[in-house]
Amino acid sequence: MILSPKTRILMLSGSFVLLAACKPAADARNEAGPPKAVTAPAPAAAPEASSSPLVLNGPAIIHFGGFGVAKFGANEESVRMSWGRPLKASKPSDGSTCYYLNPDPMQSVGSSIGFMFEDNKFVRYDVEDASQLAPGNFKVGDTAANIMRTFAGRIEQTPHKYIEKGFTLTVTSDDKSDAKLVFEIGEDGRVINWRIGNPPQIFYVEGCS
Repeated sequence: MILSPKTRILMLSGSFVLLAACKPAADARNEAGPPKAVTAPAPAAAPEASSSPLVLNGPAIIHFGGFGVAKFGANEESVRMSWGRPLKASKPSDGSTCYYLNPDPMQSVGSSIGFMFEDNKFVRYDVEDASQLAPGNFKVGDTAANIMRTFAGRIEQTPHKYIEKGFTLTVTSDDKSDAKLVFEIGEDGRVINWRIGNPPQIFYVEGCS
């Protein structure tokens, strides 16, 4: 089919119109540019592990002079006030005035501590677990070697009365008083219990005897 010159001009004009109509959309896409990368938020920093504070002996509570404000020689009321929780008194054996005040109930926190009285006077206290720290920051389970280093010059070692390879370490007071700190050491070289008090009661091996 042979097109006349006029027809060819009309067809070319229509093509230009179509191209012009399509160009703005293409230009709009070009002006928008490539899609931007989405940056993922940085992960939150992990919280630092909190370290437990180091527990130390409280010299105002456990010391060679007594327990808290209850000095050796004090009465029951003073010890009860210093402990701040219920205490139950044991019964002295026949012919004896020695007895203990123990936490009540016995399953309460720190229940392995006992306060000894003789002739109605506070004379010593015994600790049999790791709930309390002795002067020098020692507790049940610690090694005798460390105790001996810490108290060098004021400590005496003697054989244990009942444990074949055990022994006791007796520490003299640092305040020039008569009070003593006694650690009982097992065959493994570790503390099995400790006590603080005045002579002669501090040397009683079986509690009130």
